[in-house]
Amino acid sequence: MSSWLVGQQWVAAGLLGLWLIRGWRLKAPPAFWLMIVIVSVTALWLGWQNHQFKVSSRATPQTGTYVVTVQPDQIQVKGNQYQLVGTSGEGTVIAYGRLTSPAAQQQLLALRQRTRWRVTGELSPVLPPTNPGQFDAPSYYRGQGIWRQLTIQSVTELTPAPRNGWQGGLDQLHAWRRAFEIATRQLPPTVQLYAVSLLIGMRPSAFREQMTGVQQLGLLHLFSLSGMHVILLMGLLRWFLLRCHFSPSAVDYWLLGLLPLYLVLGGGADSLQRAVITAWLPILWRLITGRTQGALAGWSCALLIGIWLNPLVLLQLGGQLSYGLALLLILAPNWPTWRLSLWVQLVSLPVILVATAQWHLLTLEVNLVVAPLFSWVLLPLTLIGASLGLVWAPLAQLCELGLASFQQIINGVATLPGLLTIGQPPASLSWGLGLMTLWLLRRPTQRLRRRLALAYVTVGIMIRLPLTGTVQFIDIGQGDSILLRQPFNRQVSLIDTGGRLKFPMPAWAQSAPARPRVATITVAYLHRLGISHLDTVYLSHKDVDHIGDLGTLLTLMPVKRLVVPAGMAKLPKFQKLVAPARWRPQIVEAVAGQTFADGLTAVHPFQAGKAENEDSLVLTGRFGGQRFMFTGDLDRAGERAIVQRYPQLKVDVLKLGHHGSKTATDPQVLQQLGVRRGIISAGRHNRYGHPNAETLATLRQQQILTYSTAQQGMITYRYGGWSAPTWTTFLKEGNLYQRASSTQSH
Repeated sequence: MSSWLVGQQWVAAGLLGLWLIRGWRLKAPPAFWLMIVIVSVTALWLGWQNHQFKVSSRATPQTGTYVVTVQPDQIQVKGNQYQLVGTSGEGTVIAYGRLTSPAAQQQLLALRQRTRWRVTGELSPVLPPTNPGQFDAPSYYRGQGIWRQLTIQSVTELTPAPRNGWQGGLDQLHAWRRAFEIATRQLPPTVQLYAVSLLIGMRPSAFREQMTGVQQLGLLHLFSLSGMHVILLMGLLRWFLLRCHFSPSAVDYWLLGLLPLYLVLGGGADSLQRAVITAWLPILWRLITGRTQGALAGWSCALLIGIWLNPLVLLQLGGQLSYGLALLLILAPNWPTWRLSLWVQLVSLPVILVATAQWHLLTLEVNLVVAPLFSWVLLPLTLIGASLGLVWAPLAQLCELGLASFQQIINGVATLPGLLTIGQPPASLSWGLGLMTLWLLRRPTQRLRRRLALAYVTVGIMIRLPLTGTVQFIDIGQGDSILLRQPFNRQVSLIDTGGRLKFPMPAWAQSAPARPRVATITVAYLHRLGISHLDTVYLSHKDVDHIGDLGTLLTLMPVKRLVVPAGMAKLPKFQKLVAPARWRPQIVEAVAGQTFADGLTAVHPFQAGKAENEDSLVLTGRFGGQRFMFTGDLDRAGERAIVQRYPQLKVDVLKLGHHGSKTATDPQVLQQLGVRRGIISAGRHNRYGHPNAETLATLRQQQILTYSTAQQGMITYRYGGWSAPTWTTFLKEGNLYQRASSTQSH
């Protein structure tokens, strides 16, 4: 199929092709021609969606007035910021805005019905990730039918927008979902977390932090909205209706009507869609034909419908876990618990590695205990706490005791030794490992076991021992963070960690702090590369945008040594950042002339200082025939001092000082160093106006090829192996709205 048809939907297209081949081999012409029709219609649908997405992703941002209708359960308020999902003349959009007063905040929190918003703002494509392994918002929201985002500048009108008929009934379901979420705020914290995430599919801001142990122990398949609680709820409802003397066929009709309603109440996630469709289709088939539908046929129909609803469902974690593990249960329905748990881990391992790049040695043992506990204890406690606990507080506290104790145990087990950082296999290899595992399930031979084990070992070696080295300028926003890796990862170093400046805000506007970028971007990327520790972290000076995330980094990953400019180690600010370290690093204070194991040499400072901009640690090193210089926030006077002290120094690639500010990048210094490429590390739309127009003019005049993280995301220089060194940018040059790659060979 052409790229116009497939795009990112290659998995869906491949499976449809395999299904067609299977139909041809059955030698049943009527069934085969029916499959031809289904595949053709599906291909046209996928192609149209892919074309529409491409057109949308290339659209130019436009400022104007827009009308958006919003359901009450699609509004999230965090301090002075809010986010909503609504429908407009341009389709479904995700919108972001800021609140200017506590009264406006309370107005949003009090909404209980469908509303119509008339707003002024900028409509643009959903912004792409700017670093590998970062949250891919366009793909995630595309699965929900959202292709554009709206940055709201002002709200000119906000009015109720009720509807009648069946649409009014749909609005009522959204209102009930919102009312339930608000009611759960009265519950103890763990009961609330479980209730809103498991029952109505919402993700509180504290979800990721509280579920860290769940993620590390590979229990995501239990805590995703899946079929487990749907089956439990169906069983309870069937039992209740039968006790009320409903006939079995009447019960089926009730379930047939209630399951789609729960799909709305549950938030409509891909995994919930799979569970509801898989449960709904056999009931419908039984009522129409009087016969029982095979589980595999129901799963296949659910997958086909799921691909129609979300063509990327099998490229996303929730869909992969939901459909993959449901298929496993169908293929092995009568296995003992220990064997089923083992295969659950094997089937989900490629998916977990793509999502987290890590695997815990205790995962199998924990799953053996938790899987039955989840069905018979945790879900019932959640249901009881979220229903009866709302009217009788002591019962809610009792449920809280059980759920919170479970969370503490899981988090404690997750801290035990055994967490392996394996790395993230490419998508094609991940699917290969998954298909090999399913084939082994059907044909369990010793030869296949050895091949699967060899495949995992080979993938692990490919990830952890790359033939090439890299110098990578991470897009950390307004700040610096540079990753240096030698071939085979002999030495892995980081220059600066980045960090956010915090500004005072009134109490009503405060919210839970955003996760540090070093956790969401840098450490996540290191894990993706199979890197579990850093040999050296260099800190250029004391500014927050260079070292603010150091404390978080030291709690997440072992660091052998910290190299700082002379005089910085005794500063209280630095000592406070180092204090939380789980693994105490060696601290080295550097002055010009010192060399390090990764090939870097310090050329500044010349003496101890106070770690101000003018005291910045400046490093040079040769990688793949190119000499680099990393300057921190050094000013022009410092640059001139370096070339005066090292008159023979030549530099091919310069990381511009102070994010391209006019206080750095002296024109005469550039000429004397012979700079050929300049790197600007700055945040887009930053309040400081970096990079400065004067600096950019200087770079143009001297014909220095310039890269900017604000425009091109992560910038990578790759050397070694059997190919010439290359430069790549994660975003297409000059186009923030289209994720692509631009390569320039040296």
